[in-house]
Amino acid sequence: MTANIVERIASYIPGYAGYKQKELRRESDALVRRHVSSVLSSAKAKMALTPTAARAVAANPDARYLWDSTKALFDRVVQRIDKAPEGYSGFYDLVKVDEAALDEIYRMDLALVEKAGEVAKLVDEISAAPPGSDAWTQKLQALSAALSQLDSAIDERSNFIAGYSRQQAEAAGRQMGIIQAEQQEGPGQGQEQGRGLLRRLFGGR
Repeated sequence: MTANIVERIASYIPGYAGYKQKELRRESDALVRRHVSSVLSSAKAKMALTPTAARAVAANPDARYLWDSTKALFDRVVQRIDKAPEGYSGFYDLVKVDEAALDEIYRMDLALVEKAGEVAKLVDEISAAPPGSDAWTQKLQALSAALSQLDSAIDERSNFIAGYSRQQAEAAGRQMGIIQAEQQEGPGQGQEQGRGLLRRLFGGR
């Protein structure tokens, strides 16, 4: 499953190598976020009304409100995907990420990429519909829903990565405490085993 989904993501994002190797992790994450941000920014640039179209939309207060709120949501999502949460730093530093976690992160990466593509497609369909018409409004509602789903997907991914990193750090701390408490060969050896555990999890000397 992992190899297949990484290949699918790489078909959208050349250079994407996943998160299995520590030294590639930060760049793969940045590639995903840059790709999604680029797709969304390009789509958002098309969300403009000519003076005639603006008058048609203004004649329908509900349509005008939907237009304004959707553009505001668009801005929010683009800004959020550009920034990696602070909790990502621990994820970048882990020496190993287990397969189940990798599968979950890849699933979320693919969801972000494909949802961004859906957003771009909806923007093109909105541009082709008469502004203020029923068809235009329906497409705009679909765009707003897709952006909300993308916003939630960003939350899901961020929370999972930060939570997994925190869980691994806490597990390392507990294990180091056990080693130090149970070590009988001398005070220095328990500390050395603890440092060895941290090196296995986070790297370093």
